[in-house]
Amino acid sequence: MISFPPLGEEDGTEGPMVIEAEVGGHLVHRMYVDGGASSEILYEHCFNQLRPEIRKQMVPAATYLVGFSGEIIWPLGQVSLLVKIGDEEHSTSAWMNFMVVRSHSPYNGIIGRPGVRIFKAISSTAYGMLKFLVTDGTVTLRSSRIIPLECAVILGPRTQQPIVDQNAEEKIQVSIHPEYPEQTIAIGSTLTKEGRKKLCGLLRQNLDIFAWKPADMTGVPRHIAEHRLNVWEGCFPVRQKKRGQASERNKATCEEVEKLVNAGIMKEVHYHSWLSNPIMVKKHDNSWRMCVDFKYLNKACPKDGYPLPEIDWKVESLCGYPFKCFLDA
Repeated sequence: MISFPPLGEEDGTEGPMVIEAEVGGHLVHRMYVDGGASSEILYEHCFNQLRPEIRKQMVPAATYLVGFSGEIIWPLGQVSLLVKIGDEEHSTSAWMNFMVVRSHSPYNGIIGRPGVRIFKAISSTAYGMLKFLVTDGTVTLRSSRIIPLECAVILGPRTQQPIVDQNAEEKIQVSIHPEYPEQTIAIGSTLTKEGRKKLCGLLRQNLDIFAWKPADMTGVPRHIAEHRLNVWEGCFPVRQKKRGQASERNKATCEEVEKLVNAGIMKEVHYHSWLSNPIMVKKHDNSWRMCVDFKYLNKACPKDGYPLPEIDWKVESLCGYPFKCFLDA
């Protein structure tokens, strides 16, 4: 076990995880390790102290940040910097994409969940420790107990905070496609009448980029991804006998199947290897959802206890990208 307590550390009560890190070749104090943050943050007062050649690397940010109370903050930009924690003998380093933010903070920066994941580190505010693996074993960084107190002094006396309106912005539903008047989009009510008119005009000029019906979704080419049944060797296909359903459920089943066939998602086949019956389940709004009884097929397939491991990491990997696909996998 290798331990590197920061200079001036004292034992104390539980507090935030604050460490020192080498960021872009600079030793930066008061780096807050926050497991609740989805991005890495570098505050403007710290960014301005970096070398000019590093500050020139900042590029415009394509996405905004959402605060704890829902406020939206547009970063000054983003910059990719090499972050190193530990010491010269036992350390680990990784490139991180920092959002440069203009905001008052007792810290110089924040290392969020993406950074903690890159370092493969485990933090404990109860014990004031941050542990991560190196080739020689495990390194333990101890959080400083003096720094939070110093930060409180820097902030000065508590001032009257402005009252923030917590009411969510009202949305206006607008129909932009003449053939699908029931499908609407939501735009902000704070737009002026002229701005609303220009926005709707822009959307109407680009109606072809929206999927207005299921058939508009082109799907995934088979050379990119193709599904197959991963059944145990020696398992025989099970063909369930057709089950009768009540008239209401039967009508809902026919409507759902017709919708999927028209969209090209389903097609009629005749020589089935496996055959399963549809099951209709009531939704909360009393409409019907069509499910399929795959219990025999599931018994014949290997079990995966974690079909979507680390799904929060997968979602956070989308941070920084202005466009995302709506594909429902």
